[in-house]
Amino acid sequence: MKTSRYLTLMASAIFAVGALGISSCSDDWNSHYEDSDNENAANQPSLFELIKADGSLKEFQRVLEHIGYDLVLDGPQSLTVWAPALTTEQADSIIALYDTQKHTIITMPDGSQRYIQDKDNKAITQFLQNHIALYGRSVYENYSDSIRMMNGKYMVLTENALNEATFVRKNVVANNGILYTLSSPLVFIPSVRDHLLLDADLDSVAAFYTLFDQYSLDESASVQRGIVNGKIVYADSVLNLSNQLYSTLGWIAREDSSYAFLAPTNDVWSKELVRFSPLFNYVKDVQNRDSVALLNAKIAIIRGRMFNMNGQRGKKIEECDSLVNTMYVRHKDYYGLNVFYQPNEAGGILDGLTPWSCSNGRIYKDTEGRVDPKNTFLESRYLMATSPRYFNLSKIGYAGEIVPAVQTTIRSFVDTVTYEGTTYDVSLLKQQNVLKGENYLEVAPLAYPGVKNTTSRMYFYLPNTFANLYYNVYLVMVPPYLSYDGYQKSEVLPMRFECYFHERLEEERTDKQDSAFMQSYPNDDLKYDEQKNDRKPEHLLKVPAGETHSAGSATKFMTTGNEIDIICIDKARKPTFSSYNFLSANTETVLRYSVASDVSNSALSRGQQTNIMRINRIIYIPFETEEEANNFQLDLSNLKEFNISL
Repeated sequence: MKTSRYLTLMASAIFAVGALGISSCSDDWNSHYEDSDNENAANQPSLFELIKADGSLKEFQRVLEHIGYDLVLDGPQSLTVWAPALTTEQADSIIALYDTQKHTIITMPDGSQRYIQDKDNKAITQFLQNHIALYGRSVYENYSDSIRMMNGKYMVLTENALNEATFVRKNVVANNGILYTLSSPLVFIPSVRDHLLLDADLDSVAAFYTLFDQYSLDESASVQRGIVNGKIVYADSVLNLSNQLYSTLGWIAREDSSYAFLAPTNDVWSKELVRFSPLFNYVKDVQNRDSVALLNAKIAIIRGRMFNMNGQRGKKIEECDSLVNTMYVRHKDYYGLNVFYQPNEAGGILDGLTPWSCSNGRIYKDTEGRVDPKNTFLESRYLMATSPRYFNLSKIGYAGEIVPAVQTTIRSFVDTVTYEGTTYDVSLLKQQNVLKGENYLEVAPLAYPGVKNTTSRMYFYLPNTFANLYYNVYLVMVPPYLSYDGYQKSEVLPMRFECYFHERLEEERTDKQDSAFMQSYPNDDLKYDEQKNDRKPEHLLKVPAGETHSAGSATKFMTTGNEIDIICIDKARKPTFSSYNFLSANTETVLRYSVASDVSNSALSRGQQTNIMRINRIIYIPFETEEEANNFQLDLSNLKEFNISL
């Protein structure tokens, strides 16, 4: 639990509703005062001396001296201060908060420990820096402008008020700036980032965000005290905050942004961490695999929960019929992913939730785990067969060398075809997501003198898969006439084939992969279990229950030859290891499949079957339960839901 929260006793007002909507202004640190007494400013007391001379600011003076900001307001830097009258209790509370945090030890991501630094001390960032601007500014009749305070907050400065807090005194000239006095403190309005750090229910997500904080000194904005031994000494250092998560998820610390965050409470965070952590079980040769797994599990929890309110087409979030999160990619292949429909209706992700307004957006608390991971990171994927990155072709030993066993041709789809007197619109099949891209891969066996080879075989590897999920794998195979209008019926033949499955090993095998071994088993890979040229019986896949593309055998599949076939070759496959968001090369993925034609010589010679494979793509879909995977049936009506491209 945090040692303290926002200084509620400093003001009775609640946080203002909505973002201020103030654009940043360009501040000239060397600008002259606009007051008529500017020419006498050098002869005036410092800001701190003016505060000491005002009896109503005695408690504010005490806070400044305790925290060390008397040096800041007594230095040469041009500043504007809105000094509030404080009660003794208010001053004591601020001082107590400063002391508590100053002596609070926190543990860093690398395991080291340090005290909370002044840049993170809320007595400074939420109180003192909320009343100081880093330049001198006077007001005059009908004046109105936006002021950026030292803590980055924007406030509206007018002739008689700052954020509607009226002045007791104004335009008091000091030798290092301008002093205003207020009857009470200004209210600190937290940003989305600030609120995460203030709310005890959101400690877990706040701690994760702060792991990525990086600060750099802003020399031009820092308050200088003077020069010692030729180096500038700062009475107060302004640090610029950067965070890797901001560029990916949303700039929640920027005051000129507007975000809505469906923040997981600590309870939801804990439950989802237990739920997602097993998905990221990596093999031993992944460096720091436990840390990588934990990091990916935590990112899985928060990704998809941030919404850019400026990107909702000008509508208020309560009026939107859909919300698009910051992970959304504007690409036709990502249809439906990272989009939440009817968010405010019954069952929607915001249904019944009351937002907490922040200076740059709002926060909703998710106490239930409302974000479906299938809509964010457990997406279904496909591989285009024409892309070579995740495919290998079979090879054979011939004349002392390893040579290709097959040849490949990329065939382009035509727009229309006529088959048996009927004209078909192929472009419509692409629009309906039945076909992807503009072509398919054709694989045919090669013949060598004295070598009998009637088998087409290819291997494909599934990248970005999770451990401990259940995968269904589908081939989308096409008839030959989609690339040529004029095929005869006798040329359109079915193909019988078999499939083998192999999973990534925890460690590489130790058997020697010498030239003799390679000559016998050229497709073997030491990172996968022993394959015996991919013909080991225990790796042979059975036709899944309910699959209609069976060749009348428990292990043999059959295309129709004259239709687009969506063939399930593996169902409820549960990998032990993950390759998600880390491993990419073929030999480092987890799931490998071999597809090989299995046509008899007699069927070939009689023209009953073909040994040529024609594949458009491979689809693989994850499920969290075995029952869900086994009961799922992929057909043309729901195929569009599973069209996510790599």
